[in-house]
Amino acid sequence: MTLDSMALWQRTLAPQGDPLDAPREVLRQALLGFRERVDKLVQTLGAELPNLTVHDITHLDALWRVADQIAGPGYLINPAEAFVLGGAFLLHDAAHVMAAYPGGISSIKETDQWKDLIAQRYGGRDPEGRSNEERSALFQVLRHLHAEQARGLARLKWGVPYAGPNPYLLEHLELREYYADLIGEIAASHHWPVRLVADVFADRKVSAPGFMHPGNWEADPLKLAFLLRTADAAHIDDLRAPWFLFALRRPEGISEDHWKFQAKLGQPTRTDRGELRITSGSQFSHDERKSWWLAYDTACMIDRELRDAHAVMRDEGRPCFAATCVLGVETPEAFARQVRVRDWEPVNAAPKISDVPKVIAALGGSKLYGDEPWIALRELLQNALDAVRALRALRYIAETEGEVEVRAECADGDDWWLHVTDTGIGMSRHVLTNVLLDFGNSLWRSDALRDELPGLAKSGFEAVGQFGIGFYSVFMLGSQVRVTTWRFGRDAADHWLLNFEDGVQGRPLLMQAVGRDRLQRPGTQVSVKLSDDRLTSMFKPVIKSPHYEALSDEEALSDERISEVLAALVGWLCPASEVSLRVQVADAPKSTVVAPNDWMRLEPEDLMRRVLNEDGRRLVPLTDESGAWLGRVGGDQFRSYGGAALVLHGVRCGEMPGLVGLVLVRENNRDARRTQASVAGSRAAWSRWAEQVLSQEPNLNLDALFMLHALLPDRDLPVRSYGGPPVTLNDLGTRIVASGELRVHLGYVSHAEYDDVGGGRFRSAFKLSDELVIIPTFEPWFRMSDYFPWLLGVAPIDYKSRLEAELTRVWGVSRSTTKTPS
Repeated sequence: MTLDSMALWQRTLAPQGDPLDAPREVLRQALLGFRERVDKLVQTLGAELPNLTVHDITHLDALWRVADQIAGPGYLINPAEAFVLGGAFLLHDAAHVMAAYPGGISSIKETDQWKDLIAQRYGGRDPEGRSNEERSALFQVLRHLHAEQARGLARLKWGVPYAGPNPYLLEHLELREYYADLIGEIAASHHWPVRLVADVFADRKVSAPGFMHPGNWEADPLKLAFLLRTADAAHIDDLRAPWFLFALRRPEGISEDHWKFQAKLGQPTRTDRGELRITSGSQFSHDERKSWWLAYDTACMIDRELRDAHAVMRDEGRPCFAATCVLGVETPEAFARQVRVRDWEPVNAAPKISDVPKVIAALGGSKLYGDEPWIALRELLQNALDAVRALRALRYIAETEGEVEVRAECADGDDWWLHVTDTGIGMSRHVLTNVLLDFGNSLWRSDALRDELPGLAKSGFEAVGQFGIGFYSVFMLGSQVRVTTWRFGRDAADHWLLNFEDGVQGRPLLMQAVGRDRLQRPGTQVSVKLSDDRLTSMFKPVIKSPHYEALSDEEALSDERISEVLAALVGWLCPASEVSLRVQVADAPKSTVVAPNDWMRLEPEDLMRRVLNEDGRRLVPLTDESGAWLGRVGGDQFRSYGGAALVLHGVRCGEMPGLVGLVLVRENNRDARRTQASVAGSRAAWSRWAEQVLSQEPNLNLDALFMLHALLPDRDLPVRSYGGPPVTLNDLGTRIVASGELRVHLGYVSHAEYDDVGGGRFRSAFKLSDELVIIPTFEPWFRMSDYFPWLLGVAPIDYKSRLEAELTRVWGVSRSTTKTPS
């Protein structure tokens, strides 16, 4: 197969016997020389990326044939356009080889794409050189880099020692200077979103250079860009995956399926109805069904590319291509009439959700979170904080910059608008419409992150949001939701507004934000309209605490009262925020609720009020080995209800029952509802904290000593009762050295709730014998995994065995006899 056999080549760059043959020949010879050098460049591709289907010169040449089928024989392409298109054919995949990168693999490993991938997929450590892991990483990175790298290849020089001037891929100086940038841009565009292709090329035309006179051929980049991307997508025949090469390379995983299905396909041809027909020579057996389904998915992708190209070309007033869709992709059964199967039926029986809004409403709302509407505000706040922290991680703003504002204002009737606004990274149109609305898909953990925000993954940024469902919790508050966003670094006109008027039941309206809808700074604002009843129920964690009075009187929903309680709720949800949090109600002045990391500076009573703990006169710092603070935890009260706030990057993600105060967590929640968290601090850190508590609190009660003892099992703490104040084991041994008998009760004495005698009467009337020793035991209910100190993974102390050992030491032999109480 040669270029001279291609009809499109013959119509555009072959001699035509007219006065324009001279400039046409200049273009033809320059492109042939261009092709010869690219041929040598891509020859190593198969060895470097063996899993990739054929991307050598045979693929690049075949694009002329496929493009002709798509455009049709009557589609006008002039010689200058053919030259630019041919150059884009040559360059679009050439950067899959390391020779296309002047610094080789070392320069590739310095890119954000490499570092982001290593951070996301390999724990931040480069795979061993020449290992399968390194080859896999290179494959993924080059698939991301090659399109953009193609942009500059026509101007790239390769150094050849002792061989005179450094050669270019495109040697012709005048053509390189005039067309190299356009060729590179079109080559790069084959990986762009369709909308970007239209935005960049729709209004551009490039006239012929003066040295091409009398040729005055004008190039239309838009049609060339779409011809490249559709032809490249549609070239999936057996030339891309020869069977013998398949046997030599032995591709694995999904690459093997790509090779298998392409090896069975013939050349795509166009029907009289403008459909691109894709057929197979042999049938796909039951064992090859994965390859068949991949062929079907690929055909659907080609169909979308053709339809998108047709729509844009039509809307921009350009002549449309002859091929507008792919034959038979409307159903798997229809496609199987073209790409045949044997002994099985390709029925689309994959799991599906017929009522998507219902599932989203359930899994993104009360069915997951329960009737706890304040969780919706927490999800909005954590998304806002993530956006600001991402901007900081990329070093676009200082660590002290950025803020989140929560504002409530009256709407019509008794309704309210609640706005959560951040000055963070903002969203592109693609993220707003394709990622935010993709239920269960989180940008922070997707491959799209490396394209949208290069460098973020390598920075070590960790988002609080991880499941891709938190945004939908906003519909727990109300059905009218507006999302306004302005991506940082984009033009001020690049504002987008996504408007939900009927929750997830209807289709949202996307428009450019104008006038008052625009944000003053880059970032995102999520607004929801909610009733006063819903607003009040959102305040439940605050108004049920002893710090605040219930909202029950007629003035309860005054601006002043709402401002007070909303501020308390925001502080409770984000008690250790790393970003400034501000609250405003109606036209009242804004108030700063949480200053960045102020939890380390607040007075104990103020922090207790923020986390809504009613006890705790003293807070003892919890620190790691370097002295960095991991929390501030109450050291004078231990409780069987409520708990210390567990916090990840400033956001409440759970509680630690048994303590008061605030504790950071070391990693993200393991559940979407955020009820399971891994507390920060090593065993040694918590032991140091316990030692501080003992030194600062001389009058700890028995319960407190009992809890602390689990962290300091080698200390002899006074956790036993013997006719007076609690005693240590050593004190007990000293007192019984001359005694011949010891009466012991294992476990604390408590009152049964079902007893006829009330608890108060029992405690006032019941007296322990001075001769009875009360030895604590860790009953099963004390060892619940989410309760302090068991949440830290400590082991219970066997007080009975310790007592027996002490008796043996004192008496010489054990005299213990156990009696079970009746």
